[in-house]
Amino acid sequence: MIRSLQSLVQHNLAAKIVAFLVAMVLWGYVMNDQNPSIEGTFAVPLTVINAPEGYKVSQATGAVKLKVRGPRSLFVNASEADFDAYLDLENASEGRKAYKVHTMIPQGFELVETQPDTVEVTLDKIESRKFKAELIVTGATAQGTTVAKVTQGMETVMVEGPKSMLDEVSRVIGYVGLSGNGTDFSLQVQLTPINADGREVAGVTVKPSSIQANVQLARGLAKKVVNIKPMVMDNLPSGYVLGGVKGDPVKIEIAGAEDALAKIASVETEPVSLYDVTSSTSKKAMLKLPEGVTVTNKEVTVYVEVKKRDEAGSAE
Repeated sequence: MIRSLQSLVQHNLAAKIVAFLVAMVLWGYVMNDQNPSIEGTFAVPLTVINAPEGYKVSQATGAVKLKVRGPRSLFVNASEADFDAYLDLENASEGRKAYKVHTMIPQGFELVETQPDTVEVTLDKIESRKFKAELIVTGATAQGTTVAKVTQGMETVMVEGPKSMLDEVSRVIGYVGLSGNGTDFSLQVQLTPINADGREVAGVTVKPSSIQANVQLARGLAKKVVNIKPMVMDNLPSGYVLGGVKGDPVKIEIAGAEDALAKIASVETEPVSLYDVTSSTSKKAMLKLPEGVTVTNKEVTVYVEVKKRDEAGSAE
């Protein structure tokens, strides 16, 4: 039986080999014609792995495009979810830097192009800083009353966030609304971090986010509107001269005994130091109030104009 099988295989062996080769060529031709290799592009979300702790990670883009090649049949059921694109930040350092995009694609596909193939990532260290919680009184009390004192449950708070955003914070403020109250009252005041322009700084957190304010009112006090007189020290850096000074607000309402108010034409601020001022700027200053005299807000803004002195000794 074995001999008969060998005879059958060896009979016309050359013709059989040729027929097999022809069949293989025809099969390859048919498969290539019916299931050709094509290219396609998938928009794939870009993820981050091995991000260092204690940093905010910001990437220039959240997705990349993967151009791949493969048999047409593979594209029928393929979707973006089958592909992966990621950035490995294992050895990343603080600051902004471009990192290579790594990919994982299903078997049978060939990666043609990654757009973009590198992505800029910024690592911003998370920090905390202490700020004074400043309360600003708004509105008016009931007729015949005025604010005698405003105390707060906490003088300082912590502000936490990425260093670049934390650098923008200049003050933390909260508004105490008087709302026509005629008796002493307390309220919880929401705190807001703001920059030098008075705009809220997003991306940072104030801890605690609110503090208690206690408002003590006084009755039987006279009221008077007087000018604010901003005062500055004579300690500008060498080579600079003072161009002008003005306060904000320009006038303020004070309260106290009628005979005490009659003697007051204006209220000065505490002297503002200019030792580090080399350009026009604004600074906060407290009012110097005579004994027995009160105001709603003791803190004002002093705007200082500074000019550079030229070699001849005159201001530019």
